[in-house]
Amino acid sequence: MAHCGVFVRTAVSTMLYRKALTVSAAGRAMTSTGQVVNMMSNDTMQLQRFLQFAGFTIIAPLQIIIALALIYQQVGNAMWVGVAYMIFLMPINMWVFSVVGKMRRKVLKYSDSRVKMMNEILTGIRIIKFYAWERPFGKEVSRVRAKEMDALTKMSYTVAVGFSIILLSTPIVQPIFVFVTYVNIQDNPLTAATAFTTVALFNLMRFPFAFMPMGLLQYIQSRISLHRLERYLALPELTQYGGGSYSGASSVSGSDYASSIATDESGSSVKNTTITLNNITTHIKSGSLVAVVGSVGSGKSSLLSAILGEMESINDSKVYIPRNGDEEIGFTSYCTQSPWVINETLRENILFGREYNEERYNEVLFVCAMTDDIAILPAGDQTEIGERGINLSGGQKARVSLARAMYSADTRLLLLDDPLSAVDSHVGEHLFTHAIEGEISKGKTRVLVTHHVHVLSRCDSVIVMDRGSIKHQGSYQDLLDQGVDFAGAVDVSKIQAKEPERQVKNDGDKVMGDDEKKISGKVEDKVAQKKAGANLVNDEERAEGNIDSDAYIRYMRAGGWCIAILTIFIQGVGRTFEIMSSFWLALWADRMQAAEANGTPFTSQETSFYVGIFGLFGVLSVFGLGLRGIFLAMHRLKASKKLHDGLTNAVLKAPVAFFDVTPIGRVLNRFAADMDKIDLELTQTVSQGINTTFQVLGALGAILIATKGAFIVPLIPLSYGYFLVQRWFRKTSTELQRITSVANSPIFADFSQTLSGTSSIRAYGVQKGFSDKCKGSFDNMNASYVLVQLASYWLALRLDVMGGLIGMFIGAIAVGTLETGFMPAGYLGLALSYSIEVTSYLKYGVQMIAKLEADMSSVERILTYTDKIEPEAADTIPEKDPQSGTWPVKGEIEFSHASMRYRDGPLVLKDLSLTVKGCEKIGVCGRTGSGKSSLMIALFRISELEDGGFIKVDGVNIREIGTAALRLNVSIIPQDPVMFSNTIRYNIDPFAEKTDEELWAVLKKVEMGEAIAGLPKGLDDIVAEGGENFSQGQRQLLCIARSLLRKPKILVMDEATASIDNETDATIQRMIRENFQDATVLTIAHRLNTIMDSDRILVLDDGHIVELDTPENLMAKESGHFKAMVDKSRSAEE
Repeated sequence: MAHCGVFVRTAVSTMLYRKALTVSAAGRAMTSTGQVVNMMSNDTMQLQRFLQFAGFTIIAPLQIIIALALIYQQVGNAMWVGVAYMIFLMPINMWVFSVVGKMRRKVLKYSDSRVKMMNEILTGIRIIKFYAWERPFGKEVSRVRAKEMDALTKMSYTVAVGFSIILLSTPIVQPIFVFVTYVNIQDNPLTAATAFTTVALFNLMRFPFAFMPMGLLQYIQSRISLHRLERYLALPELTQYGGGSYSGASSVSGSDYASSIATDESGSSVKNTTITLNNITTHIKSGSLVAVVGSVGSGKSSLLSAILGEMESINDSKVYIPRNGDEEIGFTSYCTQSPWVINETLRENILFGREYNEERYNEVLFVCAMTDDIAILPAGDQTEIGERGINLSGGQKARVSLARAMYSADTRLLLLDDPLSAVDSHVGEHLFTHAIEGEISKGKTRVLVTHHVHVLSRCDSVIVMDRGSIKHQGSYQDLLDQGVDFAGAVDVSKIQAKEPERQVKNDGDKVMGDDEKKISGKVEDKVAQKKAGANLVNDEERAEGNIDSDAYIRYMRAGGWCIAILTIFIQGVGRTFEIMSSFWLALWADRMQAAEANGTPFTSQETSFYVGIFGLFGVLSVFGLGLRGIFLAMHRLKASKKLHDGLTNAVLKAPVAFFDVTPIGRVLNRFAADMDKIDLELTQTVSQGINTTFQVLGALGAILIATKGAFIVPLIPLSYGYFLVQRWFRKTSTELQRITSVANSPIFADFSQTLSGTSSIRAYGVQKGFSDKCKGSFDNMNASYVLVQLASYWLALRLDVMGGLIGMFIGAIAVGTLETGFMPAGYLGLALSYSIEVTSYLKYGVQMIAKLEADMSSVERILTYTDKIEPEAADTIPEKDPQSGTWPVKGEIEFSHASMRYRDGPLVLKDLSLTVKGCEKIGVCGRTGSGKSSLMIALFRISELEDGGFIKVDGVNIREIGTAALRLNVSIIPQDPVMFSNTIRYNIDPFAEKTDEELWAVLKKVEMGEAIAGLPKGLDDIVAEGGENFSQGQRQLLCIARSLLRKPKILVMDEATASIDNETDATIQRMIRENFQDATVLTIAHRLNTIMDSDRILVLDDGHIVELDTPENLMAKESGHFKAMVDKSRSAEE
């Protein structure tokens, strides 16, 4: 059954992964990443655990029935009293199971929310660091965890009382009722043979009664997990493209069969979102280049999503893309607005599972302007670029995404969602000239979403979107003639495209130079020279040897030493009472038998005395079981809370460098699988382990007493043999369990990564490649898990032999001393009874110890994060932090000999010195990798400066104050907008410091007031996971609203308007100037026109300052860097 459990978990996990690749947008809106990750980790594992117990649970009733039948042979009808007691407990058991099931559902519900929240925190950790939001997000996690713990508390105490007292006490209580009935009612003498044969049979029922509650608990939890899995697997799936020819107003001719697109009166939407497409009717000709423009939130990206089939269709409207039946894979390429990169090398990100073709690859690198980038990467295109592309700039990620779309020569449909906004103007011109309209794209149908209006005249047609509908469509010139104003962002006099020149460029660039052709060879040389820089994400570390005793000590300390000691003490006392009841029974049987032989049978008072003492010992033993269960539950809850709080605190305080090299899935593995094991499994294992230890010690002690110490002779060699067997087993089993736990992390990483990029995976038709990779991760995990099971079978065989030897030695002692009367009959029965019990518990004991160490590996893994993650600098330093509202006053920034590096890499800022005056507006520009964003990283202390340099704000060295004091007083509008699945109010004001009037005021300033007011709950409307119910531009506007609300004296804008149309961009720039007149503003820009009105412009190159002056003075320098950049940009726009 253990192997079956592995196979079932793998099969269900594979089904989940496949479903994740096919679920529609409407389906995604009904679930969350956290819930899906939890299903992959906990629910599938729950099915495996159930199947492990299923065999015992199924056999348990049969074992109980056989034992009862044999008891009937010993005590006759008195057995039915025991059966009546079991029947009496049945409704109580059902109530316990129903409560446990209800609480388990609640635990899973809040666990889903918690894991979802942690996934969002890990995804948006940079913005959380920038805004010093660790504490409010920590409080949100604690709030959800408190609800989870409340449900877990009720479940734990119900299990403790219900299972410990009701089920586990049954084999203890039943003999009391049976013997009272047998002696008092049936008036039969109780002989040692009858007493201890009956007791031995009741003891045999201990295991089925112990496994039944565990098995039934697993069954209840598995039913809940199955229901959750069924609901997810039943979610609506992606509607595939319509095939065949299209007969309508815009018919598709036979020559257009391969790659024409037609959409017919479609209304597409994502359920419960505000982004919709209404009454869309358009026909895109094969091989044409179509531009899609419009204001923020007009539906541009939604149109591409509808073409891909990523949006829910209303009224059965469809997108028709006629094709041949074998053209599914590679037919479409999709360049997303927010570039999606995978945790692989740069080359693998471009190839995306496709075959490597050197000539095509080099051509793609050239047309996507990536040759220079590859030259500066540590290992060329073999450099691992990390999860979410953390070591690439926004422009580099955009070009990687575009290169992926351009790589396949078989692509017939290119969907490009604003790839030009993240790059400099001259780079954008290169991309448009050589990639989008170049020879490499000839014959392909291209749909380009863009805010770059100057390229529209070079497109075959233009679609103007407005509020989810097509407002205008036609050629650029026709639309100009109609008076269409393209967001007021174009000077018509400048749009006189130099067609002949452009054509010459295209023809001339068709054949690449030798330098480009040799790029791969250069890259291979770099790989050899700079191997150390290739890997960004390190393999997960794992401990070796037995679990460190420190893990046990700290787990006990986390739950409370007093509770832990009391639990062990109560278990020992309870076991003592249980053994005393057996010795009392032996004494009772011997004296009753002697009285019968002497002709003086027991009187009713004597019988009542013996029965009363026997029953008292039993009741005290049951009471001990109940107390032990309650104290274990108390310990579990305290330990779980403390460990989770410590883990959350360590992760939130970790520096950004930690997240750069650690995949999200690896961290989520701690919060999902490891915490679930600690919350649920570990306590059961501890309970069974303590119980088994005392059962074995108690049984051996009873045997020693019953045999008057003679058993010590065989016990010494048997104990040594047992020690050797368990040592060999534990060492192997613990290592295998660690390997299994580590093997889980790649599954989480792959799954988490896949969930964030399903649209890209489906668009490229590479689902099989990603599924195969996921299956490989499961195979690695299963290989170690199967070995764990085989080790258990190895152990079972040897312990069965040792258990048989114990019984044989007791029998030999009894036979050898029979004539001398060394052992009374009652004691002999007691010793044989316990020898049967100890055999089972010895085998189960080693397995429980191994299981305990396996479960403790989760504690060890969490403590590794708690102890070994080096936290970033203190968030508060009370004696040095400026008082709130008193700093900064002027906003003056001084950089002095500032040098900085990422991790162990080369310097990215090199001895940089400058002073920014208070309220000064500084524009920052430079080519990719020049150090623009690094300057901001240093200002926010995301990465610390090298020794010898400093940054001062209003004369205060920022390294000498807390990070929170700095970041709460300096604000940033990042390039990548991040939203969290909470209310709109929380997203812009997580500290709840502002009034509604202030919130509405800033929303109106960023032109989002009308959009938010139109939502059902306004400010309290929920933002979907990842902000999916807002467009990229709308998310950026809400991020700008955050900074406006903070009213900082220093504002940093990192390409903040890249995803915004030109008209809104102009409005935002005007609003920034008006609202931040008294603030220092640093603006990083690719659009150089957005910084031309700055007081001064800072030009960086390779981490150095190459120019710093007013725009006028810099433009007056004939050979200046800035003037060259502006000239190149203007040339590109012409």
